[in-house]
Amino acid sequence: MKRDKGLTLVEMMIAMLLVLIASAGALALVARGRSAQRTAEAIARLEETTDAALAILVEELRMAGYLGLAAPGSPVAGASPLGAAESPELAVAGGCGPSLAHDLGTAVSTADGAYGIAFNVPLQCSAGPQGRIVVGSDTLILRHASAIAAEADPGRLQLETNFRAARLMADGAPHLGDGARIHDLEISVFYVSADSTAQRGLPSLRRKRLVGGSRPAFQDEELVTGIEDLQVEIGLDAAADQDSAVDRWVTPTEFSGADTPRAVRLWIRARSDLPEHPAVDQPALSYANREEPRASLPFRRKLSSRIVELRNLQGAP
Repeated sequence: MKRDKGLTLVEMMIAMLLVLIASAGALALVARGRSAQRTAEAIARLEETTDAALAILVEELRMAGYLGLAAPGSPVAGASPLGAAESPELAVAGGCGPSLAHDLGTAVSTADGAYGIAFNVPLQCSAGPQGRIVVGSDTLILRHASAIAAEADPGRLQLETNFRAARLMADGAPHLGDGARIHDLEISVFYVSADSTAQRGLPSLRRKRLVGGSRPAFQDEELVTGIEDLQVEIGLDAAADQDSAVDRWVTPTEFSGADTPRAVRLWIRARSDLPEHPAVDQPALSYANREEPRASLPFRRKLSSRIVELRNLQGAP
């Protein structure tokens, strides 16, 4: 009768080594899979971030210059140019700048690479949430009536319009009679903050928005976190030709007023919210008047652009 032999120590060690090798290989595959999944998720979040920011800006740009029943560019009683003193009954709280909300002759204005209302005109109210802005990012200011008619609302800056006239009011008292329509005045100052409400150091797209209350005022609100740059270019139609097509693109500081603005090109750059290890090799970027060299960065980034036709052509940067 034969006796079964057990495993020797050497055979057991070889078997354990094979198991460890197989386990290490499996763990490496799992790690690579998780890394690829995290990368895909980061890219998807960046896509969502830029899409959300562009959707907000595009919608507002398409409305810029809309004045209710009045034709775009119509004179508005009570309006005043930027920097001029506001009528006491139409004054806006918040201290962002005199007649920032009343300059309805300018539907679109920009500050190139600065936190401001226009070239060399800084915003006088601090950036939210901690007063820090992303240096070099543009500011975009849009003015228009609300898309939907509103009820008279004392304490809110509103436009009352008919086919012949338009006026600003803040006391809720219409004056233009039957056939007139009331719209809330929508003023948005878009800028990029170095911080978000929930996290210092995470940049965000924010805006100063005109709201109502006991009196009209600008209120700071966060729109999209993860946005680290906003750049604006203006598409101009040369006055010498007969068409209405865009002939050249310029930065806000290059706009002279001799040509007609037909479109706005937006550039949005987003960055991921979580750092990656090792650092991510990012390609060089060239857009608007910005040049970003190739670099290895702890945060992934994405650049997106959109061109928006100005439907109400009286507004100019």
